[in-house]
Amino acid sequence: MLLDTYQVLSFLGSGTFGKVYKVKVLKGRYAGSVLALKVAKGEETLQYLKKEVQTLLLFNHPHIVSLISYIYIKERGELYILYELMDAGDLRAYILEMGPMEEKDALRVLQHVASGLDYLHRRGYIHGDVKPENIFGKRVLKSLVWKLGDFGLVKIRGSYGILDIKGTVGYIAPEVFRGEIHRSSDVFSLGCVLYFTLTGRDPFDDEDRKEKLRKNKEVIYRIPEGVSDKVKELLTRMLDADHTKRFRTASELLAYLYRI
Repeated sequence: MLLDTYQVLSFLGSGTFGKVYKVKVLKGRYAGSVLALKVAKGEETLQYLKKEVQTLLLFNHPHIVSLISYIYIKERGELYILYELMDAGDLRAYILEMGPMEEKDALRVLQHVASGLDYLHRRGYIHGDVKPENIFGKRVLKSLVWKLGDFGLVKIRGSYGILDIKGTVGYIAPEVFRGEIHRSSDVFSLGCVLYFTLTGRDPFDDEDRKEKLRKNKEVIYRIPEGVSDKVKELLTRMLDADHTKRFRTASELLAYLYRI
């Protein structure tokens, strides 16, 4: 039991910003609901999670994970956040278990996430940490709906000075290493996600961490074998080292996806 209200059904995982449990709500407005509960503590962690909470409260989109409610216990320095339960888990775990996707399925994931990202971009936000671990699946009838989550690193476009480089090596746009970030930086990261869904590997994968970092900074990768010409062209454009040559926004990416 947590807070005398949430019955823990299972442990879903842990990440940079806390531990996540599958819980049943026993009382209150959401009594009877089965949801995901993130539990976090620590000053630096709470700094990012408070931003996520404040941001998610403003969002309502079918391809963005919904925040249900939150509780901050100041004297204990703990934050509890209730989200809709994404019962298929995150995209990385899904691909590692099920194997790489066929192109049509990978493009469907891409379209879902790009739709959520477009919602952000149109409202002046940059996600800043698009990667498979931050994309979650939910079973709806006989299909999967994919949603973008984890907004602890979200930025308001044009509001930053010196950029604090955070994110995950293998998914960071090259200009971010130089202290720049644009909406097309999210597009680059999403291109890396597409690569992962098709191959089960990060595009700059290397056993040597320093070499992986170098490949990421210099955008050194190989187009996967066996993909169609349309996907080759799509990956090449999304992963262009020059941010001005990519799709500038998720909206431009979506418009392109609807044509291919």
